Amino acid sequence: MRGVLAVAYTDFHLPVERAVEASGVAWTHVRPGEFMLNKLWLWGPSIRAEGVVRDPFPDARWCPVHEDDIADVAAAALLEDGHEGRAYPLNGPQFLTHREQIRLIGEALGRRIGFERVTPERARETYLRQGGFAAENADFLLGFEDYSGAPADPSEREEIDLSAYGPLPTAQEVTGRPARTFAQWARHHVDDFRP
Repeated sequence: MRGVLAVAYTDFHLPVERAVEASGVAWTHVRPGEFMLNKLWLWGPSIRAEGVVRDPFPDARWCPVHEDDIADVAAAALLEDGHEGRAYPLNGPQFLTHREQIRLIGEALGRRIGFERVTPERARETYLRQGGFAAENADFLLGFEDYSGAPADPSEREEIDLSAYGPLPTAQEVTGRPARTFAQWARHHVDDFRP
């Protein structure tokens, strides 16, 4: 993984991975990127209540990964031979901006989802009101704290080398089938976004 923030992610998990590797037991690391499911917890309440998403980073591009792909790769690593001592970085099959993800959720719902660009501070207020995952992760997701939990300034967010987070063939290589798309995920979760 490369990039300023990518290094922080690696630094956070690396000591745990090294301890597991040194333990003497068989190991396999599954390293998923951004979960598609996070969008349900972050955007679902406002989509259900108002048909709108408020987000400070409309053009942020990621390759979110379907939770079922994470589970399938983990299951293969646990149940099949040949995965010991391997690390599997796992991303979805395509770069998508937040706007594109919102559009795909709208297509699954059969209606347009509104979008309002807001400041990180306003998004934080929204997430804190929502509670649950959104509230618990608001400061990190919006740049008010770094991966270690130290305070940070969202206006000083550093750029990420997105090549480290691009589409990867991991799901296909490990499970024998391609990674699920965000459109498939949105259709699978369409009822979760309905009022």
